[in-house]
Amino acid sequence: MRFRDTLQEVWRLLRYVSPYRGRLAAGIAALALVGLAEGLVALMITPLFDRILNPSNPDPRLPLLTLPFSGRTIFLNSLMPGGLQYVWAVYAAALVILFTGKALAEFYGVLQVQSVGLYAVTDLRNEIYEKLVRQPASFFQRQPLGRLMSAVMNDVERVRNTLSESVAVLCRQALTFFFLVVVLLITDWKMALASMILVPAVVWPVGKLGRRIRRSVESGQSRVGELTQILQETFSGNRVVKAFGMESFEIRRFRDAARRLLRDNLRAVRFAVLTSPLMDVLTAVVVVLVLLYARGQIQSGGMTLGAFGTFAYALFRAYEPVKSIGGVYQQFEQAHGATMQVFDFLKLEEEVSERPGARTLAPFSRQVEFDGAGFWYDPASPVLRGLNLRVRAGEVVAIVGPSGAGKTTLVNLLPRFHDVTSGAVRIDGVDVREATLRSLREQMAIVTQETVLFNDTVWNNICYGRPDLPEDRVFAAAQAALAHDFILALPKGYQTELGDRGERLSGGERQRLAIARALLKDSPILILDEATSELDSESELLVQRALANLLSGRTAFVIAHRLSTIRRADKIVVLEGGVISEAGTHQDLLARGGTYARLYQLQFAGAHVARSATGPGPS
Repeated sequence: MRFRDTLQEVWRLLRYVSPYRGRLAAGIAALALVGLAEGLVALMITPLFDRILNPSNPDPRLPLLTLPFSGRTIFLNSLMPGGLQYVWAVYAAALVILFTGKALAEFYGVLQVQSVGLYAVTDLRNEIYEKLVRQPASFFQRQPLGRLMSAVMNDVERVRNTLSESVAVLCRQALTFFFLVVVLLITDWKMALASMILVPAVVWPVGKLGRRIRRSVESGQSRVGELTQILQETFSGNRVVKAFGMESFEIRRFRDAARRLLRDNLRAVRFAVLTSPLMDVLTAVVVVLVLLYARGQIQSGGMTLGAFGTFAYALFRAYEPVKSIGGVYQQFEQAHGATMQVFDFLKLEEEVSERPGARTLAPFSRQVEFDGAGFWYDPASPVLRGLNLRVRAGEVVAIVGPSGAGKTTLVNLLPRFHDVTSGAVRIDGVDVREATLRSLREQMAIVTQETVLFNDTVWNNICYGRPDLPEDRVFAAAQAALAHDFILALPKGYQTELGDRGERLSGGERQRLAIARALLKDSPILILDEATSELDSESELLVQRALANLLSGRTAFVIAHRLSTIRRADKIVVLEGGVISEAGTHQDLLARGGTYARLYQLQFAGAHVARSATGPGPS
């Protein structure tokens, strides 16, 4: 069963090779010439020992090979008539040409086969990346980032070694083995068959060792993912590490994970290196048996010294491919262990799929409607229940409530980051599940609490995927976001590299770039998720002014803990326990004296206490 699983995994890997089968066929053909050349070299040993190195022999004929069963001998003289000196000169030239041709064929063949492997692995890496990028938002909440990075980089890299280097070795050695076995059978078929009796004795333990290697590699790849996760967390959170003085703690954590990886790698290496000693023991036993048999044959005249030289050379060279093929099998087992997680990811369903016949959503013009909308991961504990909400075009709706009430989940239903599990969400009367994802998300722009900027230029971060936009449009978006002036003050202006996650900018500057990006998208529906929650007062003031430009003429869903930022919203919705407990304008909700009024009073009471603690303001 396990061997069959390995074969299935190999066939899955080789599926990525099929688009390059022409190049692969050319490489295999060249490697077949390498194997043929090895066989011819072995055959040429017979005349080398019997004639060229023994010129006193009175027989002028130069035997090339003796056919099995018939006993007929083919002489080199009969193939190349002429004087013996001429034949020997041609023989010497043939050796040089043969080795030169073998070297060229090996270079070309290995190059072609390895390039096929590299192309195939690139396709696999692209496919796994595409699959992961298309996963729903909830997938990235469940999966450690380090493990995902390890799968795309480290796991696939192990496959590269198998599909490029190991496949080339397998093709070369298998074809060489075939031609050398032919030479062995031609030289002495009985001794050839006897020499191969012990081969199964090493195949079985190699298979057992390969399965242990696979298990060790599976464990090792998990350790690599653990290390990658620690790196990602420590480097991205370096300020927290330093602030708490936890450098030593993180170093110990990394060393412990590295020690566990070392243990798994050593176990895999220990199993892998056992193969060669097993083959050496087998070779020694076979050599002793062959020597005993050949000694009697030579003494009785049944075999010449040259024929024995051919047989011995072919035998030793034939066991080398067997040893290499055993190593290749172990490489495939390692690849199997490394790709378990990769292929598990490839089996995942992609982000909420489009229904057959999904329509292109027309530009938004009337209203967004939540009709009995609900969402849950577990039916026993729903996140949202029976939401009914209508938002007309051009309205600004604020969504407030305690942490965990489901505010972000609610707005995530609009672009289908999550799909409703009950009820429906409609835009202009069209269920969002009936629309194509592209046309749906083109209608929306999102600015979140955690501003996502890429390690690229300011220009490319604002344009995001559309670097050829007209300069005046980009400048206008940056000016409306109150970002143009600080961008020009950067060392290279719009072509300044921002670094990882835009860490070279302040929080307010990063947020204004995100607003510029949203302005440039110019979508009719806007989602603001805690867009100013982590800013100081001065930065918040600038961002609020930029947001006012962004909100102009758009339908907006605004999530904010700071209730002062949403007082001018057309409608305020209060979420509690996954349901809408209140809805109305700021003044209406204050007059009701419900949850919103209580939250509002608590915030402003807290602000008053904070001002009192710091003393009176300037007179």
